[in-house]
Amino acid sequence: MSWVQAIPLNDLGDKPVVFNHPPQQIAVFRIDDRVFAVDNRCPHEGYPLAAGHVNGDCLLTCNWHNWKFRLSDGECLLGGDNVRSYPTRRQDGHLWIDVSDPPPEETRRQVLRGLKVAVEERDFGRIYREIARLHYHGLDTRDAILAALEWTHTRWEFGTRHSTAATVDWLALADTLNDRFEDRLICLEEAVDHLAFDGLRHREYPYAPAGEPFEHRAFCEAIESERHRRAEAMVAAGLRDGLHWNDMEEAFAEASLAHYNDFGHSTIYVAKTGQLIQALGVKAEPFLMAPLARSISYATREDLIPEFRDYGAALESLPEPGTDRKDGRRPDVPFPKTTRQALGWLGDNIATFGYAPVYDALLEALGMNLLHFDTSYGTASDRPVSQNVGWLDFTHGLTFSNAARRLCTKYPRLWPQALAQMACFLGRNSGFIDMKTDIEAWRVDRPESFFSENRDWLLDHGLRDPIFSAHLIKTSAAVQDEWPHVSESCRGALLAGLNRFLHSPIKMKHVRRLARQAIALVSRDFESKPG
Repeated sequence: MSWVQAIPLNDLGDKPVVFNHPPQQIAVFRIDDRVFAVDNRCPHEGYPLAAGHVNGDCLLTCNWHNWKFRLSDGECLLGGDNVRSYPTRRQDGHLWIDVSDPPPEETRRQVLRGLKVAVEERDFGRIYREIARLHYHGLDTRDAILAALEWTHTRWEFGTRHSTAATVDWLALADTLNDRFEDRLICLEEAVDHLAFDGLRHREYPYAPAGEPFEHRAFCEAIESERHRRAEAMVAAGLRDGLHWNDMEEAFAEASLAHYNDFGHSTIYVAKTGQLIQALGVKAEPFLMAPLARSISYATREDLIPEFRDYGAALESLPEPGTDRKDGRRPDVPFPKTTRQALGWLGDNIATFGYAPVYDALLEALGMNLLHFDTSYGTASDRPVSQNVGWLDFTHGLTFSNAARRLCTKYPRLWPQALAQMACFLGRNSGFIDMKTDIEAWRVDRPESFFSENRDWLLDHGLRDPIFSAHLIKTSAAVQDEWPHVSESCRGALLAGLNRFLHSPIKMKHVRRLARQAIALVSRDFESKPG
């Protein structure tokens, strides 16, 4: 304990006294024969609590926003964060105050207790404050991410959400900002806030307990038959038996690429889960792997709808790949008009050029698609549901490709599925592009400056719903991650497409479109009824 002589007892009267012990500023209140000491700064916005008022129940009110604190222990009874209280004693005509900090583990528990309330209420102001408290107490700020995952993952009814993928990229950005805590704090809060958003007001959906031992083929069969409880139970059993992500990743990757799953989300989530476990350690595995098994089981299988009906046959008929060329040659960049044409292009070129050159050409084409997106589809309110197309339909082509490259570099046998699904993105989106877009207006001549400016903008994006900032950072991170692996022409297309995406408005709610499409759908049931 660290007791300091604070105030002569004779100075304690009806009005509070502020005792300065840098960096602490402590408000001392005498109520009848009792004495209380608390931080003078309100934990909400720093208003002086000595300027507040106290009632007969020793309840202190901050007059700035009416937050109320119990003087005996600092607990906030109306508002949010607790205020720190200090032990006091009277000796030799003076008030003494114990200003020593609590043990680190106790501080950590207190901060995480407050953070849990902030996450449950999605109070992003408090999320910022609690993470800052971890930092200034010398504690690991990544504990905030791990704790938020633990609290929210059981509230994801259909498993892994966008927040997991975005968390990876916010953490990666934070790692580049070690000397700039303000910017790192923004990244950490963005991650926790998105996790809070994805769990907000949802009941819990428990995962299956450990069942039969994890086995690669049986796990993939459970996913294929959409038996998510069996898949979850196998993951739990694997963790129980000492397996880790690296032991099960290939099975997850195979299951995610077994179909054109959920417009690429499954593959993105597998790659991002691996990255997040690498960043947070094995403690994160239970909170990430069971949701991932559930999400792949529930994934919409896009290759079963007419738009992608050629996928299965095209995949089966792909020839053996040629050896990746050493002369740097690759096929011409495709500009198909349909999915069938895109898959046909893949079959025509894979035997000649091999996987890597074909990947580069497809990725460049997806970058060009992003650059040429006809934005009228993203703002229109008078088109059918089949033309509900927006920026995110195009950015997913890039984020999927990035995830696929990461996985297929480890597991090359999965390249045919990955390339065929890239072709599906390309062929489908080709119907919604405008080749009149001025390419020169979006060309990026100074990539490093562009990435730096983009980073600064992401750190003050101003978008309230995290799903939108998530796609901004995910697409930016995918382009930067692909940078060392692709050709110069592919880099140019990716940068120009990203530049246009980042500087174009996104319609966040389609009010009139949804109204019209609802009327068109529901009214059909009443057209033949009299009156």
